[in-house]
Amino acid sequence: MKAILLTEAMNIEITDVTKPTAGEGEVIVKIAASSLNHRELWIQKGLYPGMKVPCILGADGAGTIVELGNNVNPTWKDKEVIIYPAYDWGTNEHAPSRQFRVLGMPDPGTMAEYIAVPTTNLVEKPKYLKWQEAAAIPVAGLTAWRALNRHGRIQKGDKVLITGIGGGVAQAGLALALAFGATVYVTSSSAEKIEYAKSIGAIGGVNYKDEDWHSQLKELSGGIDIVLDSSPSPVLDNYFRFMNYGGRIVTYGSTGAPKTTISISKFFLRHIQFIGTAMGSPLEFMALLQFMEKHNIQPLIDSQFSFKDGEKAFDALRTGNQIGKIVINHI
Repeated sequence: MKAILLTEAMNIEITDVTKPTAGEGEVIVKIAASSLNHRELWIQKGLYPGMKVPCILGADGAGTIVELGNNVNPTWKDKEVIIYPAYDWGTNEHAPSRQFRVLGMPDPGTMAEYIAVPTTNLVEKPKYLKWQEAAAIPVAGLTAWRALNRHGRIQKGDKVLITGIGGGVAQAGLALALAFGATVYVTSSSAEKIEYAKSIGAIGGVNYKDEDWHSQLKELSGGIDIVLDSSPSPVLDNYFRFMNYGGRIVTYGSTGAPKTTISISKFFLRHIQFIGTAMGSPLEFMALLQFMEKHNIQPLIDSQFSFKDGEKAFDALRTGNQIGKIVINHI
């Protein structure tokens, strides 16, 4: 079968690999579409724990079950499914086990014609979603869902700031927050991305490259309850200018600065919470899809590429110009 492979030389190649076989409790899914995350770019640079090459890339994917392994209920055959993008979360809903790992490194990922996965990694695809939309959900949607729902404890009427609008998690967070009935503000260095976010429901936004963006946001919002943060500021004290007492800063990335400083007295006197998060559990993945179906949420697709042009999809992601997810069509 064909697969998008990260080679030992850390190059991306579309090449022939051995088709997987279904083990005990596993099925073979014929992938209809996959999508990219910035994680794949970090992996290609070797900046990821547990590197093992060569490896089939990709954590996001959706497709049809075409083969069943031993002890799999026959009703799974021919089901259209979305793949939960990780293994071994464990039994603790509060945090993953130390064995938790995401598809696509070191385990084979979704950017192939077929993948073998346990049935516990599968959720039926809601019928209202196209393949491309289904494939765009897993990593970004699950990360945003856990950040807002579990850690942010989002409620109707909350004021939510989403930083770095345009990326997959940020776009998913915008759609989810609006469905919860929150009032949403955004940041970006792109006026175009801010205007687009406003066109689909955000109240307003500020350019984070402006020195006084914190003050602008305070004036614009009157105070923020939850921050969904892809890139915390090197100086978190700046957030105190716009955070409401009892606010929650939930971060899932460190693209802006690997370290940050904070005034401890302001931090505890204002009852601010600074929470780290990544991905989510299988139960949260099911809850996310149920919520999306209830509210008819359709993931935003920036661009699509054929499987044979998969390398071009990576080039598109590197530009950082996307608004929404970049998808690879396998069929």
